[in-house]
Amino acid sequence: MKRLALIAILVSIPLLLIAVAWQAGRFDSLAVEARRLETSQESWVQENRKLEADIRVLSSRERTAALAESLGLEKAGPERRIRVLLQSAVKRGSGD
Repeated sequence: MKRLALIAILVSIPLLLIAVAWQAGRFDSLAVEARRLETSQESWVQENRKLEADIRVLSSRERTAALAESLGLEKAGPERRIRVLLQSAVKRGSGD
């Protein structure tokens, strides 16, 4: 019985070393992949910030007003505005 336990221990030590080496390799490859993804994410975040800035510029009131003026549009006065009330909206708005 002691001999069988000794053989099991002698066989398990190299297997454990191989498992540790394999796990270390997996960890390193996952660390490299995480760094690659972080770099990619940072570039996406920077591009997103640029796009948001472009959207803010394009949707600014000054740009919209200048574009409307160049197209010959003018702001509608109170006499040209129509207010439409929907029954479902009136019921919801009354607090029922």
